[in-house]
Amino acid sequence: MNESKISVRYAKALFALAKEAGMLDALKKDVELLYQCIREIPDLQYVIHSPVIKTSEKARLFEELFRASFHTITLSFIKLVLDHRREEYLAGISRYFLTLMKAEQGIQPAEVVTVVPLDESLRQSVFRFISRKFKTQVELNEAVDEKLIGGFILRVGDLQIDASLASKLKRIQHDLINSQSS
Repeated sequence: MNESKISVRYAKALFALAKEAGMLDALKKDVELLYQCIREIPDLQYVIHSPVIKTSEKARLFEELFRASFHTITLSFIKLVLDHRREEYLAGISRYFLTLMKAEQGIQPAEVVTVVPLDESLRQSVFRFISRKFKTQVELNEAVDEKLIGGFILRVGDLQIDASLASKLKRIQHDLINSQSS
């Protein structure tokens, strides 16, 4: 079974449990913190991926690290993941759980890639455009890519709008080459 299927299966199980228990918001905070710690703490990454450290030691470490701040459901879930030796999927499980939370809250993730960072007025314009077009709340992520030369690329769900100058130049080049060979 590939990583994404495993992560999705566990995330859906945790999400269903949290929803049934009426604990979505509490578990969302736990999972956000867990995901942040996994991404940002190299020692935790080492522990998760180490084949030398026993599962019982990993469970004890997670218990000590998160007992004070995590709900018992979250701690039990992490223990379950560890008992099944799926700890390497914790980041993927966390990421997909948060994706399910956004969908539950009606939040659509979007990404805009530009040559230079957006100023506040342009950011708000993009935000309003996406909100109106998709009739949803938007979580806007921004990225900068100088290779675009100018323009932007906007991704919302499966839709991509490529209005970059680099892309337009490639299309012109392609058209010129094809017209010469005809």
